[in-house]
Amino acid sequence: MKSIITGFLFLFLSLNVLASDLLEEVDKYRNPSDSYLMQVKIISSNEKEESSFLVYLKGNNKTLIKVLGPKKNLGRNMLMIGENMWVYVPNIRRSVRVSLNQKLTGEAANGDISRMRWAGDYSHKVEKKGAKEWELFLEANKPGLTYSKIKVWIDAQDKRPLKAEFLTLSGKTIKTATYEDYQQTLGLNRPRKIHIVDNLKKDQYSNILIEKMDNKNFPDSMFSEKSLE
Repeated sequence: MKSIITGFLFLFLSLNVLASDLLEEVDKYRNPSDSYLMQVKIISSNEKEESSFLVYLKGNNKTLIKVLGPKKNLGRNMLMIGENMWVYVPNIRRSVRVSLNQKLTGEAANGDISRMRWAGDYSHKVEKKGAKEWELFLEANKPGLTYSKIKVWIDAQDKRPLKAEFLTLSGKTIKTATYEDYQQTLGLNRPRKIHIVDNLKKDQYSNILIEKMDNKNFPDSMFSEKSLE
């Protein structure tokens, strides 16, 4: 009896490891390393000017975002530590709290460029396994994340993300994202474009364009409110 219980326990732990490994496998396409720099441009259907950012990411819980444009937004830099986020407001010379799910520009939320990993943030199950695609269902395992629930379609062979539907806590789809323009970058084919469409207003969209990506090491001291100014 003891050996049977031990066997079930081993199987349970093995499945949990495999589940975690699958999300890490999906994540690696958007994250070249534990610490890296991204230059991002966002073009939105309902914005007259494109937005540009320099994004410093360390792990899944430290991000510093420097605004490069448009001119009217210069200085409105952002900092994420854990699930907490601040934006610096030049007019009042202080930082104020914002949330990951707040609008950044167009259909893009703050968390769409500041928190790029799903592993560790979400539990998941494989809902469908097809010859070409797998369908995953992700559910937030901590409060304050950008989305409460996510449906993700991945390539059955290499596990790269193809599409995601972002859901509310009640399960209502609010936005759909497709991962496009895969190019060889830092040793792997990575999506250089994320096309996000509003689920209610299909003509409203944002294209997140990853223009540059480099592996960089950043000190923890860089991720402080002083860096926002």
